Amino acid sequence: MTWHIFIPDSLLEESRDPKIGTYKVGQIARAASIFGVEHIWIYRAGGRDGDFIKLVLEYAETPQYLRKYLFPIREELKYAGVIPPLRTPHHKLKRKPRIGEIREGVIVKKGKTYADIGLDELALVEGKGLEGRYTFKIVSKRPLRVVPARPEEYWGYKVHLSKKTLAKTLKRARLDVAIATSRKGKDVRKAELKLAGNIGIVFGSPRKGVLEILREFNEDYRFDLILNTIPNQKTQTVRTEEAILATLAIFNFIRRD
Repeated sequence: MTWHIFIPDSLLEESRDPKIGTYKVGQIARAASIFGVEHIWIYRAGGRDGDFIKLVLEYAETPQYLRKYLFPIREELKYAGVIPPLRTPHHKLKRKPRIGEIREGVIVKKGKTYADIGLDELALVEGKGLEGRYTFKIVSKRPLRVVPARPEEYWGYKVHLSKKTLAKTLKRARLDVAIATSRKGKDVRKAELKLAGNIGIVFGSPRKGVLEILREFNEDYRFDLILNTIPNQKTQTVRTEEAILATLAIFNFIRRD
C-alpha cells in the first residue's frame, strides 16, 4: 500500500508567527515519517502559505549533509532549527561505506560525474546526464563508486504543491481509496475498512473541515469513507497536525502490509 495525505494551504492561517508555523509543519513531517507516508499533497483552500509549507516539508525530508547544496540560505528557513529530526533510514547513516548500502546523494561535479553521499570523499557515479539529487547504491569502496538505485525500505516522502482545489487534487493523485476526516464522520471504530493500493487521507484546515472546504469552492467529491478518527474528543477543536498524528496512528494499527 502507498499512503498519501492531503493538507490545505491554509494550514497556518491561525499561526502568523513564522517560528510557530515552521514548528507545526515540522510536526507533520515527523508524523508522516513515523508512519511511512510516501506522498504529501498541499491543496488550494484559500491560504497563502502553500510554498512555505512545501519548502519546510522538503527541507525536513532532506538529509542534513545535502541541505547545503539544495537549500541556499533564505529567510523562510530562519527557524529551521525547531524542525524535529526525522531519523528515517536515509537520514541515519554511518560514516563508513558498505558495499550494497543505499544512500541519498547530490551531483556535485560534471565531466566525470561525482556525488556527495555524506562521506569524507566524493563518489564516482556510473551513469551519464545526471543532475541534482539521486538515490545511490555503493558498488565499490576503493575507489568509491555508486550507481542510481531504488531503496527497498521506507525512504521518506515526496511533496506535491498542486495549486488546485481539493477535488481536482484528489483526481490528480489517482487514488484507489479516498478517506475524508471529519468530526461529523462515521466513528472509525465502527467502520469497515478495506484498504489496498493508493490510499489518500484528507485533512481540513484549523477553521474549516474537509466538506466545508469543498462546498466553499462549489466542488463535490465522492469519498469512499468519511471518518471521525478522534471520537469523543474532549477539546473544542483538534489542530491539523494533531489530527494527522492521531489518524495515522489508527491506520498504522490496522494496516496489514
